[in-house]
Amino acid sequence: MAQARVGVRVADDRKSETVEIGPFDGPLSPVGLDLEQLTTVTNLLGQARSRMVEGVPKQPLDGKTVETVTEPPWYIQVAQTDGSPLAFDHLAYGPIAYAIPRDDVAKIVRVLSAHFALPTGQTDKPS
Repeated sequence: MAQARVGVRVADDRKSETVEIGPFDGPLSPVGLDLEQLTTVTNLLGQARSRMVEGVPKQPLDGKTVETVTEPPWYIQVAQTDGSPLAFDHLAYGPIAYAIPRDDVAKIVRVLSAHFALPTGQTDKPS
């Protein structure tokens, strides 16, 4: 598979952006997208990535740097099945949802309870 160059430029008015894709040794082909189109492309790429990693062992996130979004809109629901959905609006990827298994809910409750026990007034945000 040929290697590609990819570039993205957001318009000054932040209402559109241009994606440029092309071979390393050739011209780039620009395509303009509005927010809705960009969200669709992001979702399609996410679905493609999901298919590509299907069957690949999951790697632990402990100790890895991840992109953190502070105070996104979110929603959680108690599910009748073994997986309560947690959804939030990630600034880079759009709406994302997870089905959290019951055993993981217990771990999350323990961690958040420890967080709740910390003294208030700490202003550090996650990095």
